Amino acid sequence: MNYKQLSEEDFLQGYSPDNIFITSDLHLFHTNIIVYCNRPFEYSAMGCSQMNEFILKKFDTLPDDCFIWNFGDVYLNIHLEHSKIMNDIMRMKKNRKMCLILGNHDFSNDKKPFKNYIDFYTYLCFDKVYKGPLQFKNYLLSHEPVYFDSSCGLVNIHGHTHQYFVTQDYFISNFNKKYPKKKVDPSCYKNVCLDANNFELLKLSDVMEF
Repeated sequence: MNYKQLSEEDFLQGYSPDNIFITSDLHLFHTNIIVYCNRPFEYSAMGCSQMNEFILKKFDTLPDDCFIWNFGDVYLNIHLEHSKIMNDIMRMKKNRKMCLILGNHDFSNDKKPFKNYIDFYTYLCFDKVYKGPLQFKNYLLSHEPVYFDSSCGLVNIHGHTHQYFVTQDYFISNFNKKYPKKKVDPSCYKNVCLDANNFELLKLSDVMEF
């Protein structure tokens, strides 16, 4: 299958891999994610606020001059005022650059008056917004894990699965009708979700080492 190709300029933005950070599935303003992913916060509005602040402080500690890839599911709250999430995105960015690959839940938020979600999340101050999957060299970048034959030499850097990892039978158990009896090589998949990485944002250099 052919994927949208990213140039080195688009993927690295002139930064070294040591100065590029990747994360996914923040789920800001989403109280239910505390239960779904067993996040260590009280299941309440106050607990959700504490979770938001905890995650934002992770971004506060990043170097000022760095580039961030966010692999989707930034927030989930259809009643949230756009200004509130914009303020949080601006805090994450500071003077940095941050690009977004849209996740499944990013399409659930109210985008009015914008015609499409790319324009909406660009308005919310992401530098560039993509619908994945994207390919840079042998790296396949996506929100949800992508099925491919391991012999093709690709490595899928993905979000979506939270604390769970792609196993040999992942596509059988999750997409049985679409991929009957399709097994994969788990070593070809790198989960960059917050929940799978102790709430740490990952350096691209460490992901590439993997």
